[in-house]
Amino acid sequence: MKSRSNQDWVWALTEQPGEAQSEALQDLHDFLLRVVLVYLSQHRSELSSWSREDIRGLAEDLAQEALLEIRENLSRFKGESKFTTWAYRFVINRAASELRRRHYRNLSLDQLREEEPVIFQALLLEQGTIEPEQLAERRTYFNLLHEIIENELNERQRAAIVGVYVLGRPMDEMAAALDLTRNALYKLLHDARKRIKARLHAQHLTEGDILAAFED
Repeated sequence: MKSRSNQDWVWALTEQPGEAQSEALQDLHDFLLRVVLVYLSQHRSELSSWSREDIRGLAEDLAQEALLEIRENLSRFKGESKFTTWAYRFVINRAASELRRRHYRNLSLDQLREEEPVIFQALLLEQGTIEPEQLAERRTYFNLLHEIIENELNERQRAAIVGVYVLGRPMDEMAAALDLTRNALYKLLHDARKRIKARLHAQHLTEGDILAAFED
């Protein structure tokens, strides 16, 4: 790769299409590709079943995406570090995000659907020693909530509610599992809770009634 100062990099990448720009783009692409290949080789657990060719293909995609992002953000480069150090962060952030997404995709909707009955039963068993009347009340509310979640919510709403509020999964993990942004997940949860509240109100119940039954 040709040695360039920060100013040389910015000038070449912002020049009109020509030899200087083409050479700079190729050098930057090759640099990003080397960086991300090293990074992926150090985080192979998520890619253990991948062939060398597949990993190379992923690295090429990440390098190209990072290259486009760098060009879009050139005006933000202030020269406070080496240009390649600044550019390095773009491809590493993209690679880390992609590996997280692939890791959390293992939390499938089918898996949550299979675990739902077991989850709700386990929550009841965790209540410890309580009076039979209180246990019966809690069981009634658990069954009602499970029925509402099962019948009133769509697949993604159900997965989000169970994942976040029952299993306690982190928001970022559930967003990745459902292939949503964090804001989209908030909206999904809001809509799901609204439907649950409406069904509870139809039964002349509130969230407070449910919570009160589980106070020791």
